[in-house]
Amino acid sequence: MGIIQTGSGQAMAESEEGPPKNKVFQQEKEVKEPSAIKKILDEIRWSVDILTFGRQTEFPDEPGTLNPENRIARFSTYDGGMYIRPELKYSNDKFGIWVKPRINLDVRDNTSNQTGEDDFEAEFFFQELKVRWYINQSSFLMAGRYLKNIGSSVFINPSNPFFIDPGRLNPKFEIRPMDFVEYNYSKDRWSLSLIANLHEGQTPEFQEPFFEFERRYSVFAEYYGDSDNFGAIFSVDEEERIHFGYFGQKNLNDALLAWIDGSVEYKPNRFYPVRGHSTGLIPFDMINGAENEQVFFTALAGASYTFNFGPTLQLEYYFNGKGYTDEEFDLLQEVIASAADFNFDVTRLLSYRNLGRGITTGMPYIRKHYLFSQLGQNDLFSQLNFNVRYFYALEDGSSQITSLIEWNVAPSLEIHSVLLKNFGGRATDFNRFLDHQIMMGFIFKF
Repeated sequence: MGIIQTGSGQAMAESEEGPPKNKVFQQEKEVKEPSAIKKILDEIRWSVDILTFGRQTEFPDEPGTLNPENRIARFSTYDGGMYIRPELKYSNDKFGIWVKPRINLDVRDNTSNQTGEDDFEAEFFFQELKVRWYINQSSFLMAGRYLKNIGSSVFINPSNPFFIDPGRLNPKFEIRPMDFVEYNYSKDRWSLSLIANLHEGQTPEFQEPFFEFERRYSVFAEYYGDSDNFGAIFSVDEEERIHFGYFGQKNLNDALLAWIDGSVEYKPNRFYPVRGHSTGLIPFDMINGAENEQVFFTALAGASYTFNFGPTLQLEYYFNGKGYTDEEFDLLQEVIASAADFNFDVTRLLSYRNLGRGITTGMPYIRKHYLFSQLGQNDLFSQLNFNVRYFYALEDGSSQITSLIEWNVAPSLEIHSVLLKNFGGRATDFNRFLDHQIMMGFIFKF
């Protein structure tokens, strides 16, 4: 009793009736209304993948090839790496942000540097860093560094004025992004986008001695149906290079899908061989010149069929209107062969510049007619994904076979392998630069 009496009466009231009502309200408010910062942190979605790989590469490097003494491509016979790939995403009704920093650690043997010491390289960049502002339910504004995916093809997207190569040949290596700003408006099943790429970002082809980056401005329309979709994009850059891309796909039935993907271009970025050099020091040159000031038509048609027992077969025919004629391809072989004749510093530098442009021509495939095929299946035995691809160049009979295998041995662990082998003579499309490549590794997922 004495203890209760000395509590001034308030302790008695609290023990019998609970705390005052204002304190109950404060406690409930603290539980129901966390701080704005805590709300944001709770809504951030994140993951981390750690890719490790080892790779062996064989390539022609004797004089008279595109890569004499390995001075152009700087390949390594053996290399490996660890790529740390965090991803963070935050989104609400009005705002979204996506952040994908990359830390790439590479180790290469001394084949590429000819110093007798192994190379180690550490690189940090953003694969994606973009923000999206939802203006209303029908429109948004987005800006930042990212990939812009356009097209319907499995292997190559000529309809895309920014990234013709979707990076599916070896998806373990990411296509480097550009910097964009875009406005999108959607109504019913249609969407309309205004897109501009403001900076080359990480793309390697806009570096000396290749192409100069020019801003490109585009209008992109797309329709989404129940069993089909199609789109078109018109764009022009600061040098009045015009690109009109188109694509579409349709489910013909539950098992069969068909698509088209193509472009009409005026004055594309493309290196081609010519006789004579502006300096007069060597007999050939690779230029991005007047021959490109015409209209080029590119078209692709494909279909896929999914079998009842699981795998999907995909076939495509690709017509590359920008590709070299037989005469241009033969002239390219003369450019390559002549490079062995120049040992003086200036002439060697000029000939090596031509060889570099012979590798980075502005076209993933440099002839006109190709057949692409793929057989693959995902979630085989709930663990295994595989794809086997065979590409064939109709003009010279060269070909390429690749395989991608992904084995999810545990929820947080994947074993992967990528194999590539080219067939044909040295003066053919697929086998002129790379003989084969074998890559294996692990992906740890958190």
